[in-house]
Amino acid sequence: MSKRFVLTIITLLIITVAAGVAIFLVKGYTFSSKERRIVGTGILTIASIPDSASVFLDGHLTTATNTTIASLSPKNYEVKVVKEGFIPWQKQVAVKEGLVTELKITLFPAIPTMYPLTFNGVKNPILSPDGEKLAYVVNLPASKKAGIWVWTQVRNQPISFARSAEPHQIAQSINIDFSKAALKWSADSKQVVAEVGGNNYLLDTDKMNNEPRDITPVLSATMQTWDEDARSKEASRVLAVKNVTLRQIASESALIRWSPDETKFIAGANEQNLKVYDTEDGKNYSLPEAISHIWLPDSRHVILVEERAISIADFDGSNKAVIYAGSFLDSFVFPWPDSSRLVIISSFPTPTASEPNLYGINLK
Repeated sequence: MSKRFVLTIITLLIITVAAGVAIFLVKGYTFSSKERRIVGTGILTIASIPDSASVFLDGHLTTATNTTIASLSPKNYEVKVVKEGFIPWQKQVAVKEGLVTELKITLFPAIPTMYPLTFNGVKNPILSPDGEKLAYVVNLPASKKAGIWVWTQVRNQPISFARSAEPHQIAQSINIDFSKAALKWSADSKQVVAEVGGNNYLLDTDKMNNEPRDITPVLSATMQTWDEDARSKEASRVLAVKNVTLRQIASESALIRWSPDETKFIAGANEQNLKVYDTEDGKNYSLPEAISHIWLPDSRHVILVEERAISIADFDGSNKAVIYAGSFLDSFVFPWPDSSRLVIISSFPTPTASEPNLYGINLK
């Protein structure tokens, strides 16, 4: 056996041993001089929005986000994340031997800013099934602005005065008085039916409908088609759930709301007895009681609409934080598609209208 061959074997053995040691270290294992053996530890990674928040483990200031904390003894830790101007986040987190526990945390402003989004009054608002369009009625007598409007919220873009981010009118109250119209969205979020005094007008939401089409004679068939489309989409979501027990819960629940990424769903008999079911880990979590429960588009938080307050909690029901306390109408709350803000209806008067208007509440 040549000397070169032996050196090659020794080198490969050293590399293999070093790689094995590196893998053990990465997985959280370390050598204990006290016990004179390799002992298992865990790793905790903590990311937050916004970042550079202080991280406390069991009451001790340990580091700042975004970071990785290695060599933690396996146990339950009380983790608290704090940043000035934001509501603190706190939860008991299990760190397990040889595993990486990942935390992704959103901190919400302690005093969110609130500002008007509309100035001409808003009635009968209704959110589209895809959560990206809002239809509503503007009642301004003897004004071209009176009629039906649609606001398309562009995902992953903030509210701006850009043309694409502004509401646009789709029907005017000229020959038809839409001031008391009841609105309903199509399953594909592309059309709206406006019911006015027994007549039903089909409106496309991407343009001005100068001559709205009365579909009253075929309304029943149209609604049946829309309902079938909605049921088909719901059935597809249910069939995609691999866990048989969760699939049965999703199919039999009287009330069900899917998270935007469709990895979780809220289900139960009524708003006072709801749980979140996670289709990825098979776990379920009880939610705090509220008038209404709405998913934040990040799929990691639930909006809790209460009597005179709006709160946000983690999807497991923990870290409930009051975001807004005050008056808002009809329990109407909806989130911006990028989770950057909430929209409510309030009756604060504006210079152009005494009607209620849409107001934004910043979450970032």
